[in-house]
Amino acid sequence: MNDFKPSEVNLAGSCPPLVGTFRKTEAEVCAAWLIRTCSLSGDEWRPLTWEEVRARMVADIGAGNDWGLLARNPFARPDPDRLVSDGFAEWVGEDGPELRLQFTATGYEALRKWVKTR
Repeated sequence: MNDFKPSEVNLAGSCPPLVGTFRKTEAEVCAAWLIRTCSLSGDEWRPLTWEEVRARMVADIGAGNDWGLLARNPFARPDPDRLVSDGFAEWVGEDGPELRLQFTATGYEALRKWVKTR
């Protein structure tokens, strides 16, 4: 699968983060929110509900940090379905509030170029 933690992915390299990784800004922003949410909730890769990601965005807006600015940017809307349709992520579980999004092996491999050196 992968040998790096969410916190090891360099999300500070550009704004929006991960430029040139997932073909579209909306997919890259979505991936960044998945990484940030995983990083700040145990620093482990796991499938996330969209509500968990949204809660992270709302928390960052409330904190007034740079991530909050990204969350409010109308030109940088996360598109999870784009990540899925391009094979970088997949939906798992039942439809409804418990449907979760996780990276695929292809998604993790695309992130590898952003992993901080140890």
